[in-house]
Amino acid sequence: MWLHWQWLIWALVWLHVAVATKWYGGGMDFNDPSSWLDDHLPCAQDVVVFPEYYPALLPLPENIAIDGLVFPREGAILLAEESTIIFGSDKQPACESEEKKAFLKPPKSSKWFDPGTWTDKSKETSTFTPELERIPCDDEQVIIKGHGPLAFDLENVQYLRLGQLILAGSSISKTYLEQLISRDLGQFLFHNAEYVQVEYYRGELCGCHKDFERLLEPVCHNVQEQCETPHCLSPVRPLGSCCLICGAILTTPTMHCTEGNRKEFVTQISYLISQQSVKDQIGLHVEFVGSQQFGNSLQAVVTDRLKYSERSMEFLQQNLQNWHKKGIKLEVSGRPYNPNVSFSSIVLILFCMALVGLVSVVILAHFMPENPYLNRIPQWIHDPRRWRWHHLGLRLRRNLLFDRFDNGGAGGGSSDGGASGVDRLGIMAYDPESGEVRERAFDNPMFEQAGALEVAAKESQEQEEILGVPKMETGDLDAGSVVDEQELTEINLETCGADTDEETI
Repeated sequence: MWLHWQWLIWALVWLHVAVATKWYGGGMDFNDPSSWLDDHLPCAQDVVVFPEYYPALLPLPENIAIDGLVFPREGAILLAEESTIIFGSDKQPACESEEKKAFLKPPKSSKWFDPGTWTDKSKETSTFTPELERIPCDDEQVIIKGHGPLAFDLENVQYLRLGQLILAGSSISKTYLEQLISRDLGQFLFHNAEYVQVEYYRGELCGCHKDFERLLEPVCHNVQEQCETPHCLSPVRPLGSCCLICGAILTTPTMHCTEGNRKEFVTQISYLISQQSVKDQIGLHVEFVGSQQFGNSLQAVVTDRLKYSERSMEFLQQNLQNWHKKGIKLEVSGRPYNPNVSFSSIVLILFCMALVGLVSVVILAHFMPENPYLNRIPQWIHDPRRWRWHHLGLRLRRNLLFDRFDNGGAGGGSSDGGASGVDRLGIMAYDPESGEVRERAFDNPMFEQAGALEVAAKESQEQEEILGVPKMETGDLDAGSVVDEQELTEINLETCGADTDEETI
């Protein structure tokens, strides 16, 4: 009967240990190509070459078939009792190399207080789980296994607290771990461990750590750069967390850190979540937090599973009076917002909109000069022909490509100093007898030429009176010659002789 009770006690202890266990998941395996230069795994005819300085402990696999080993000047390897190394085995034609050597890559150390170093296979770790709960707790079992290089950096670690250490399949006691750290072998396994003190705990703590406040700075030193900017106003920071989050936090002081109290708190919040049918949208994490300065407390972190939409705080605020009656403190974050849109971004957007509006007004003023409102804009702003830089000696020249769109009577003078375009228009198309002025074939409605044409007609008439030019009779064009826009003029030629008949052309 006693044997049955003994086995039952050991089973319960094993279940408790299995639940609270941190596994070392880092390091590249010996049989992984990424552990070797050029991803070349050693073959039976290859010699394994270590780097000259190998600051790590490398557990070798149980069975290795190689041609030789070149050890480093400083380094350590670990051979299990059942390990077998075969030298000079049969060659494999499919795995031949020219150098006949395989070079190991230099090892990388992992920080003990880095949450990325450890994994918890017993429970699912979410993004809102506090960082201090992702490293080995003071009473948790730590399992380090695998066939990759083992090197832990104990920077900022004053007390190495854990429940039990299992290294390469062997249980390490507190006394042996203290001796191992001080030896040469331990210097390759644990870096910066000169003043580290080892402490073992067996479940007599409240929460993950004995005093979480002392661990915030060394742990957050490795995590601070990885924190994402929360997409909400007034984000909250849970106890034991390095990063701000969007959601709600419920905190209640407690004297007895029992599993029953934690489950009761979880049941209350889960009931509210299921009552409002938001189970798929809300994430919940409840755990004890220990502090020597502020005492022990039970903390519940409630966040949105997907994008923050204030669902995690709305249903908690509805029961705000109920929480206050029970002495539970509620902290909630503000409304959601996009932190990537800064004040400078908004100013830049407004400036671009104003610039586009200004350019649009200038374009309208250029093509709509008759508009009474747009006409108030100075002409030099929207007329490129008036742009000059006298101090630089530059003048903006017109683009001759668009001369075809200008009215014939609106242009300037010719290059040889002759009459202007308006003058040519009056001479060619003005009839002094009828006083009619015929316009060119292309009349651009964007230009107003009424005044220019009247001036041209008046100047042409005055010029004829002064020079005494004989009057010319002009004929009308028939319908078939409208396309050519040419005038046929009847000219009378008189000869000096009396017998010569009048010729008409």
